[in-house]
Amino acid sequence: MKSYKPKMSLAQKTFYIISFIVLIGAFIYLGNKSYEKKSVMSDSEKFTLEFGIPQNNVFKYKKNSEILETLNTGSALIFMAYPENNWSSYYASLLNEIALSQNINEIYFYNFYNDRRTNNYYYENIVDYLTSYTTILDDETRNIYAPTFIIVKDGHVIYFDNETAVRNGDYTIKDYWTNEKKRLKAEELRNAINLYKGNLS
Repeated sequence: MKSYKPKMSLAQKTFYIISFIVLIGAFIYLGNKSYEKKSVMSDSEKFTLEFGIPQNNVFKYKKNSEILETLNTGSALIFMAYPENNWSSYYASLLNEIALSQNINEIYFYNFYNDRRTNNYYYENIVDYLTSYTTILDDETRNIYAPTFIIVKDGHVIYFDNETAVRNGDYTIKDYWTNEKKRLKAEELRNAINLYKGNLS
């Protein structure tokens, strides 16, 4: 015995046809819709987020390969540090103040934490380049410590500072950075930047 299938009414047919057309239209619209890209965080915003210094900063994130190339052939101010190191935040803040006052609009930032942990090719070569400046440990290994600030000109280091990375004694940041030490460091940084800019012989 044949099963009985009730015929669709005209209203039902019309509903299904309209629904199908609407569905196809929705797929076409969504497929062609150009979504706005989420705004990308700038280097200065990212640095502020990581180090807690003002957003008006001059730090530009650079890859390890870019840092190595700059050390070998370029000219730049390079800040080597990582956010987990509290001494780095204070130094970055001081360095940024001096850079802005000296009309420096860019300091390369290299977060070497993971590279040091894995001791990869680029990190090894950066350490080799800085052999004359890096600290030798008891086991005769050399490493970069945070914070380290370097000025390189035409592939030659003209200033190297890791004073608070290899400090002796158990100081707090507040105890170490007295007003006098801050004044002397600011003067030292200004002179180094002026040398880089060619304002000093």
